[in-house]
Order: sequence, then C-alpha cells, then structure tokens
Amino acid sequence: MINLHGFYKTPELSPGIFTRRKRETMGSGVVNNIFFLLGGMAVMLFGMHIMGNNLERVAGNNLKKLLGRMTNNRLVGVGVGTAVTGIIQSSAATTVMLVGFVNVGLMTLTQATSVIMGANIGTTVTAQLLSLTGAGFDAAAYACLIAAAGAVLGMFIKNEKLNKIGYILLGVGMIFLGLEVMSMSVDEIIYDTLPSGERQLKDLFSVIFQGNHFPLLLILIGAVFTALIQSSSAMTGILIALSSALRFQNAVFLILGSNIGTCVTALLSSIGTSTNARRTAVIHLLFNLFGCLIVLAPLWIWADEFYGFMVTISGTSAERQIANFHTIFNVFTTIILLPFTNGLVYLASKIVKDKKGGGTCEERFMYIDERLLDTPPIAVNNTKKEIVRMAGLARINIDSAIKMLTEGKAGEAGTIRTNESVLNFLNRGITGYLTSLSGRDLSGADEKKVGSYYHVVSDIERIGDYAENIMEYSQRLISEGAELSSAAKDELIEIAAAVDSLFDVAVKAFDERDLSRLPEVDALEEKIDGYNRDFELRHIERLKKNECSPQVGSVYLQTVSNLERVGDHITNIAFSIKQYVK
Repeated sequence: MINLHGFYKTPELSPGIFTRRKRETMGSGVVNNIFFLLGGMAVMLFGMHIMGNNLERVAGNNLKKLLGRMTNNRLVGVGVGTAVTGIIQSSAATTVMLVGFVNVGLMTLTQATSVIMGANIGTTVTAQLLSLTGAGFDAAAYACLIAAAGAVLGMFIKNEKLNKIGYILLGVGMIFLGLEVMSMSVDEIIYDTLPSGERQLKDLFSVIFQGNHFPLLLILIGAVFTALIQSSSAMTGILIALSSALRFQNAVFLILGSNIGTCVTALLSSIGTSTNARRTAVIHLLFNLFGCLIVLAPLWIWADEFYGFMVTISGTSAERQIANFHTIFNVFTTIILLPFTNGLVYLASKIVKDKKGGGTCEERFMYIDERLLDTPPIAVNNTKKEIVRMAGLARINIDSAIKMLTEGKAGEAGTIRTNESVLNFLNRGITGYLTSLSGRDLSGADEKKVGSYYHVVSDIERIGDYAENIMEYSQRLISEGAELSSAAKDELIEIAAAVDSLFDVAVKAFDERDLSRLPEVDALEEKIDGYNRDFELRHIERLKKNECSPQVGSVYLQTVSNLERVGDHITNIAFSIKQYVK
C-alpha cells in the first residue's frame, strides 16, 4: 500500500479497518494527518455526490413509477422510501424531494410521512456496504480498480448510459479511497509514535474521540456536523472511518445526532412552500426527534449491556457494530412510530398553521417546483398541469372581458387585471422552468414536450393580451357613454360561446394528450372563422342602415377579430400534442 507521503515502508498491521504502513518519525505529524483526514473526507463526500446523482439519473423513470404507485398503505410507503433512498443514498435528498411532491399536490401529507420513515431505513445501505471493509475486504485496492474503470467509462466512452454507469463506479471508488485516507490518518494520529512537541495535540485528538462524553453533547456534535455535510449516510461513513479511534458508546449518540441534523436540509428547502410542504419537513424532524428520545435513556443507562449485544450480533468489528446500530435504530423507530403516523401529521399541523388564501389567482406556482427538476419525468408532467392552470386563467379573462362588453359589468376589470398579473408571472416562471428542464437528462418524448410547451405558454399569454384588449374596448365605450346594439351583443355572445367550447375541447386534448379530439378542435375553429366572416358582413349592413355608429362599430369589429385570433391560439395549444403523441 502506498504511504500518504509517497514513501514505501515495511508492512505492519495496526488497529483499524485496513492494513496500514507506518511512517518513520520524520513524517509530517499530526497537523498534516489532520489535513489528510479532511481531504479524505472531501473525497468521500464528493464520491457520494457523484454516485447518488448518477444512480438517480439511471433510475429516474423507475422513481416516477414507484411514486406513481403510492397508496395510503403505510407499509407500501415505507417500502418506497427505503427503495428510493437506497438508490440516491440520502434521506435528506429524499425528504427534499417529498417536500416538492407535497408542495405541488403529487402526494398527500400522510403518504409522505410513511415514505420519510422508509427513507431513514434506506439511508443505512451505504454504511452497511462500507462496513464490509472491517471483514477483511481490501477496499483500497479494489477502490482504485473501480475508480479507474469508472473514469474510463465516464470520460472516454460515448454511450450515454455507460457514461452514467462509469460515474457511478467512479463515485464508489472515491468513497472507499476517501475512507482509506481518513482511516490511515486517524490511526497514525492515535497509534503512531510522534515527535514530543506534538504529543499534546495527539492527546487532545484522542480525548475528543475516545473520552466518555455526555450524550447530549455528542448528539449536538452529530447533528451540527451532519447539518453541515447534509447527509447522515456520509456522517455514518465518517464514523466508520474513525472507528479504530472511536468508542462505540460515543458513536451511537453521534448517530442519533446525525439523524436529527439531516433534517436541516429539508427544513431549509421548505421555506416559501405551501403549508403541507412545510409540514412534511417538520414531520421529518419530529420523527427523528422522537426516535432519538425513545432510545436515549436506555442507551445511556445500559450502555455496556447494549455494547455486549452489538458484539454478539456484529462480532468485534467496530465498523459492523456502527453500521448495524444505524440500521437497527432506524428500523426500530419506524416500527414503533409507524402506527402513530396520523399523530405526527396532527402535531405537524398544529406547529405549522394553515395559511389564508391559496387560490388559483395567486402569483405562485401550484404544480412546479425546483426540487422536481431532479426527477425530470415528474417535472415535465407537472409543468403540463401548470400550463393547464394558466389556460384556465386566460379563459376566465376572455369570459370576463365579454361580460364587460355585453353586460356592462365594469367590475370585471379587477378580475382581469389580477389574472393578467398571474398570467405574466406564470409566463416568465414556466418559461424559465422549461429552460432549466431542457438542461436535464430527458427522454426523447419529454424533450419534445418541453420544446412544444414553450410555444403553448406563448399562445396562452397572447390570449391573455386579447382579453386585456377587449377590456379596454369596454372601458372606452363606458367612458363615452356608448353601447353596442342588441344584435351586436347577441353575435358577440354567440362567437364567445364557440370560443368557450373550443377552450373545453382543446385543453382536454392537450391535458389528456388525446389526438382523437383534434378533428373537433378543427371544426370549432372553422366555426369561429365563419362567424368572423359572417358577422363582419352583418355589421356592414347595420352601418348602412345607421343602426350602429362608426365608433361603436370599430369596437365591435376589433372584438370579433380578437376572438377569432384567440381561437387560432387555442387551436395551436391542442395541435401541439402532435409533436410527441403518435
């Protein structure tokens, strides 16, 4: 094995999870070893990041299917949470994803609660794998081979799927290499002979890891450190790397703290989201807090007895003891608290009160969320829902504008302005979201959908502009004390009804991706075009008979023309599905 400073020394077995080579006393000492410890930690964390991201990309569609099968069955929820977190290797990341799903209505709060419990179990998979190094597995050698193979696949092979597999392997290799560097550094600090001038620093390091500390202090340390690195899996991996220098009785409380610290990521991500989304993050914290409280006193009072039990089931390997405790603790707390799912939901509802308002006319997204970008298939589907909501607001504005013109309802102007503000917000927001989505790993069909959605959003925004035009025509007539003739009003009501029908069919075709509705869309659009031609001729006849003034007639003709263009834009929305539906 290669020495950290490049010197090859005679093999000598020292306590820890790997066979290590000691350096001569001329080595750089404790300070440099602490630097290596931090560097190894960085390599391991980056490896976990690379591995998790690429595993998620490979399994993205499967994650969507898993979540799509969610039911109110709590055991199914636990299974889904375990599976998803086992893939992405971070309960914090899974909970952030859940916050996004609840925020956009993909999942109920009760469903999310059971998934959170499963996520805590799934996050123990990494520790179980890393702990195998304590069973005589030469991780460093195989890690080098795995990392090399992964680098070749990821950097030099053009196949996209092989690239992702390569980066997964590279991440795995980096995790074990980082673990090796950390373990070597700790062993040399604790066990090697060092210059006397560094003895105090060595003793301090030993006291920190091997002393008998107050449990609450250890829990706090575990929580703070995990909050900083944002992964309880990584924290447990670090504890495994330090296992040769760490008392098991201390490690268990650090693990309890890590389960609490991992909640910080979801809590931060829930800021500015819906009430239920924030409750999801709170439930994650409550679950881990209650789990910690349940086992805290027994672990403290019967520490030696529990250690004996762990030796019985895990052997003398400190790595296996830490990994198995992590798993047993999370499984145990899930079994205990799963029957109290409704209680956790109730308590979270008391902590996070309902917000007032929340209607469809708010300048906020109801279905899209930045957190969904990590699962592109779900993000694409929810973008469609947001676009359908946008189309509904545009339709309300057209109807309100026609009421102003035909019924003199000036009060409708307030509704139109409010909705137009939301339409502008959605236009900018959805367009930006689509830009972010287009940079993600999309399937061929989803890529075509994203491309077509740009045009659909633009069409809906133009419909909103025509509604504003008609509103302004109405206000002009009201300010001049003028009014349309009864015949003109009847005709506008007739063409507006056809536009409403077209809205119905076209939006359903878009929402349900139903090509069979397109002939009906075509027929209604032709009907509106026919109205436009016929009504223009009728208006000319009314002008000849002096039944309508030129000023009022101008408003009438512009309105009919605007409605005909609205029909064109609605038709575009429906026919956009032909780009990706066969």
